[in-house]
Amino acid sequence: MAHINDVIDFQEKLGQWKRGNIRHLTQRKLQERMELLQEELNEFGDASRAQDMAEQADALVDLVYVALGTANMLGLPWEELWADVHRANMAKQRGVGKRGHKVDVIKPTGWEGPKTMGILLAHGY
Repeated sequence: MAHINDVIDFQEKLGQWKRGNIRHLTQRKLQERMELLQEELNEFGDASRAQDMAEQADALVDLVYVALGTANMLGLPWEELWADVHRANMAKQRGVGKRGHKVDVIKPTGWEGPKTMGILLAHGY
């Protein structure tokens, strides 16, 4: 997935992080990452309320960029995790969900969710 490689290149260029194994971040670092994610989400909300498409697009890309950077800092096997979540999402159906929206995405009977912990364990967590 080219996007995570772009973010990894950015982080390595700035000496922010190197590739490595799955690891926990300090509470301070996690707080920094959550603040960055919230800042970008807030910017998306502001841009959405203003109907500013360019700012919405910028905020969404920045949000994904920060999320991917956080995943890299955690050493997550991103492509495998993505593929598994995508598999689980593709098994969902349209219908009325718990949010009460007339058209939502729901988990059908027998739906199997992502195997996140199994993937993490297979990668040394």
